[in-house]
Amino acid sequence: MSKLLRSIKCIVYGTYKSLMCYEHARNHAAFWDGHQLSLTPAYDICPQGRSGGEATQAMLIHGDNRFSQLAVCMKAASTFLLTPQNATDIFDHQIDVIEKNWQRVCDEANVSQVDKNLWWRRQFLNPYSLAR
Repeated sequence: MSKLLRSIKCIVYGTYKSLMCYEHARNHAAFWDGHQLSLTPAYDICPQGRSGGEATQAMLIHGDNRFSQLAVCMKAASTFLLTPQNATDIFDHQIDVIEKNWQRVCDEANVSQVDKNLWWRRQFLNPYSLAR
């Protein structure tokens, strides 16, 4: 698989898998060094409380749909030259990485236990967003 395609996959799906509701174009940018793409740093990632399960993105994901759901990302997969299996593999990998690293990353960022509890399965890996 080309480095370009891998980068596109990361750009398109990486941010959505964190399932943040605040999203803009800067978080889907890449640096080009004349040979390959690399992801730019994420900007303005700020998890905020949500009273319900539904989440949307500022940017459209597929057609006029901006709902933060894996099902919506799956509909967009072919636009980015991904097969349904490629997209599913990316979803599963991202979920696995988040689950395995959640505690460590929160500890490194000095996230309070209260915030960890509020964000887990609400801001990150929200069941609504995981709908396939």
